[in-house]
Amino acid sequence: MDGLHGVTLLACVATLTVIGLAFYGMHRRLLRQKQARIQTNIRQLVLLRALLADLQRHRGLSHAVLCGDTSMSQDLANMRQQLDRHIRDAQTLSSNQREAWNSLIDHWSRLREGHSADPANNLAQHHLIIRNSIFLMEDVASEVDLSEGRAALAYLPCIWREVVQAAEWAGQARALGTGIAAAGQSNVEQRVRLRFLYQKIQLLADTAFATLHRHTAEHPQRDAFRLAQREQVVTSFLYCIEQELLGQEQPHIAAKSYFQRATQAIDELLALVDTALAQLQPEQNSRY
Repeated sequence: MDGLHGVTLLACVATLTVIGLAFYGMHRRLLRQKQARIQTNIRQLVLLRALLADLQRHRGLSHAVLCGDTSMSQDLANMRQQLDRHIRDAQTLSSNQREAWNSLIDHWSRLREGHSADPANNLAQHHLIIRNSIFLMEDVASEVDLSEGRAALAYLPCIWREVVQAAEWAGQARALGTGIAAAGQSNVEQRVRLRFLYQKIQLLADTAFATLHRHTAEHPQRDAFRLAQREQVVTSFLYCIEQELLGQEQPHIAAKSYFQRATQAIDELLALVDTALAQLQPEQNSRY
């Protein structure tokens, strides 16, 4: 009997060991699958950030050219080529958002031809493709919990919402303001729209910087955002809008100069996105 009991005990131990190893193997496989999914989404976000910035630049440059400033024509051609490269990268992506990516790629294929000579329609089409790019970015970011519940990354929702939206309103202000500067005049409707954009940038940027200031106070090791510098550049751009465009019907600022001032502010906002993406990637590499 004792021998039988021993054999039974060994069989139970062996069975439990096999079950344990099976669960451990399943757990490791699920972790690897989750890591792969997170890395895929991070790669999509990196590409979408680049697309967003360059679509915004293309919008501003094309609007300036349509409004009469041909000095930006070569910059526009260069930007179109850069966007073509991003689109080729997008075509090779593995994504759960394939339909949205295909729609964006198709829209660019039509927009890049520049058939519309109407500045208003050109702006509207750019607004649409950029808006859809932002929606896709939000969907990719929320598809899986990139922070995995870690307090050090609790600021991420602010990046995908307030920061990206502030950058887009600034991009619209760049396009509209560059067109006004290129034409050397503005009407009441344009100034009302520009005032609206000014207020949206101010509200969203203030909210974003306040959130990130609170976060860096609680997580000083995360203070890689250079918030004071970035906030100052955005504030300076808002002052430029107020003084150079909203304060006079016939602005004197050169279109290229205004475009560069706006670009500096947008770049500082998108640099916050870059910082978040940079902090996400080493986190993932060190966890598995």
